[in-house]
Amino acid sequence: MYQPLHLKYRPQTLNEVIGQEHIVRTLINAILPGGSHSAIAQRPPSPKGDAQGTAIALQKIAPAYLFNGPKGTGKTSTARIIAKSLNCQSTQEPTTKPCGECNSCKGITASSSLDVTELDAASNSGVETIRELISTTQFAPVEGRYKIFIIDECHALTSQSWQALLKTIENPPRHVVFIFCTTEIHKVPETIISRCQKFDFRRVGLETLVQYLSKVAQNENININAPGIWAIVKSCGGFIRNCLVLLDQLSNLGVDEITPNWVWELSGVVPEHDLLTLTENLAKGDVTANLQILQDLIEYGKNPFVIYSSLTGFIKDLLVAKTAPDNRQITQLEEETWQELVTISQMWELTQIQASIALLMSRQQLMRDSEAAKLWLEATLIELTNIKEEKQPWTNWKTIQDAINWGKEQLPHLSQSELERHWNNLTPIKGKKAPAWVQLVQELQMKSQLQTA
Repeated sequence: MYQPLHLKYRPQTLNEVIGQEHIVRTLINAILPGGSHSAIAQRPPSPKGDAQGTAIALQKIAPAYLFNGPKGTGKTSTARIIAKSLNCQSTQEPTTKPCGECNSCKGITASSSLDVTELDAASNSGVETIRELISTTQFAPVEGRYKIFIIDECHALTSQSWQALLKTIENPPRHVVFIFCTTEIHKVPETIISRCQKFDFRRVGLETLVQYLSKVAQNENININAPGIWAIVKSCGGFIRNCLVLLDQLSNLGVDEITPNWVWELSGVVPEHDLLTLTENLAKGDVTANLQILQDLIEYGKNPFVIYSSLTGFIKDLLVAKTAPDNRQITQLEEETWQELVTISQMWELTQIQASIALLMSRQQLMRDSEAAKLWLEATLIELTNIKEEKQPWTNWKTIQDAINWGKEQLPHLSQSELERHWNNLTPIKGKKAPAWVQLVQELQMKSQLQTA
């Protein structure tokens, strides 16, 4: 029976979890035996009172864990690995390398273990469900060392459910471990967070994910070139599961070689070369060409909101290229695309990029909710072109006093002497003070708005 790649390559041990080294290291050290006396106090011996119980006492296993992070970064997989590690029957004590073959490991894999309960809080958020779950914590494990409760999407639990859980989490039975997984930690009560060991899962680094997908493609005999792998990683935003699902989908194309164009077409993401062209056309004021690109993208099945989101992210990258051309690593762009964007950024003033981002962000709700998303996107492209073509304020300045007077109009709360001091302390941009003055005034405006907000 065919097994999808995202299930086939789900990590089975902590060492197989990629991109979360800080979490893996901490959990391995917690599970390995030989902890300090403080660890014994934290997790008392098993009520069975045997040698196995003493071994468990040497672990630093917390009664409750909270895994927070974006979707597809390995939270639930790591929770299952912990469950296997604690209850694997191939060793006399918890292990960081569960065998995957014993009854306990197989039961957890098949979601049929009597000692491991997985609950999807998104569809089981009621207090009655949680009370029923809590009632089972008093019973000893059937075949393992611990009873483990994995609660996925825990942020969906009701306030009554959290209240019901609070006492159990604060004073859990010795054999119970809770693992909460969430993508929205701000919805989890602080009283719960403070009683859990919290781990923040992060998106996997692009280079790491490219290497990982290349190995998977090689193992599965999927013929995809290196740019195609990069295109998958970028279109999926660095999420492992999404990348594997898309690679699986691409493998069914039946083509000689999977290239970036196939990835763009199948994923629905806007190709980077189109985003580069859109950005360059904005700089040149060629609105007709951009409207034609937009029409072509929509005819190829691209969603207007996806186009909008891709363009917004790309203009953000343009801002980085303009202000920090040596910091490609903070974007998700390849070197070739980055160098082209740095070149295009020279055609923009910093204030124009900032104004463009502000305009795009102001349209977010309209683009998301409106049935006329295409119309709004066309209007936004036209307005972005107008922003680029707008005359800069310094074109009307003939003296330094003109510049200071303009600054006074923007910052009426500052005195003449304060403005003059700011002007005298300016660091010119490419030898010119006027654009530096506009940039400084806008920064001071933003600070003033934040202080009064």
